[in-house]
Amino acid sequence: MKSIRDIEKLSMADWDRIGADESIPVPEDLQVRLPRRRTAAVWSIAASVAVVAGIGLTALLRTPEPKDTFTDPYLAYAAVEQAFGRMGQTVARSADILAQTETDFDKVNYWK
Repeated sequence: MKSIRDIEKLSMADWDRIGADESIPVPEDLQVRLPRRRTAAVWSIAASVAVVAGIGLTALLRTPEPKDTFTDPYLAYAAVEQAFGRMGQTVARSADILAQTETDFDKVNYWK
């Protein structure tokens, strides 16, 4: 019996040679003893259910058309500026986090 380390060191050529070896006995009831995996069928059914549920939820949770809430164009412009300001702050924070992460990755890759 080989150790796990010996098995891990086998090359693809070794695996091909072992697989082609006719002297290794194969039990007659091998297909009966091994459970069949139907992962492809299960995943396709799960994906279908997810798609149908997504379409159903989209139809149920559809938001109505937004109403015009501002009568004064200056107030509307101020609200837009405020929203863009919040988005800009979020993007700036995300860029800072990304820059810090890239610096950390560079430190890790330096030692490889």
